[in-house]
Amino acid sequence: MRKIILLVLLFAVLFLNGLTAEAFPTGENPVVGQTYYITGRNVWIRDEPNTNIEAIASYRFGEPVTLLGVEGGGKWAHVRLCNGWDRYVHMDYVGPMSVVKEKQKNTSLLLITLDRIYDDIERLMESMYPNGPNDKAPSPVQRISSCKALMQRLNDVSINLENSAASVNAKNDIREFIGKMGTLINALAEWDNGGEEKYTPYFLDTFMPVYDRVGDLYR
Repeated sequence: MRKIILLVLLFAVLFLNGLTAEAFPTGENPVVGQTYYITGRNVWIRDEPNTNIEAIASYRFGEPVTLLGVEGGGKWAHVRLCNGWDRYVHMDYVGPMSVVKEKQKNTSLLLITLDRIYDDIERLMESMYPNGPNDKAPSPVQRISSCKALMQRLNDVSINLENSAASVNAKNDIREFIGKMGTLINALAEWDNGGEEKYTPYFLDTFMPVYDRVGDLYR
């Protein structure tokens, strides 16, 4: 039930030479097999290296990808994503960590960490609905243990937030985001006692609007 975050992105006109790309520092070329990073806030992921192909999802700022090749006259990166997918992303939005560091805000690392916690919350929720005869939902003990671990990670981000140089407004917004993420974790922990009925409406109506807003502002 993963929410596909799709934001309209305007692509700049490219002047590419060979394998060079805007997201790479002058004189540095992409190396096949190397790990690089998404350098835009939310970047289209496509099944083919073509803007006429509908985007299947977006990938977040700072997420790692493995470069499998460069196609389309240097315009498209064929990459392997964290989930194992082989897909295409515009070369304008793939680059080394040095570019990520130049572009990141003082809240970017906090949001990237929260994004990964959110991904694991969604994976845990999805595991409650096995896809095949050999799949099993986690037991209540396993689920509650996973929820405790997620909550600890969330608490660690809260501590880092308070010690960060983020503005007062940013801290207030990210605190709200963390609180709503905690509510999702609690719903999973209470899955057999009303949590299942609470999770989806809360996720869609309450959590996602905050997730989108805070991500746009502070990622």
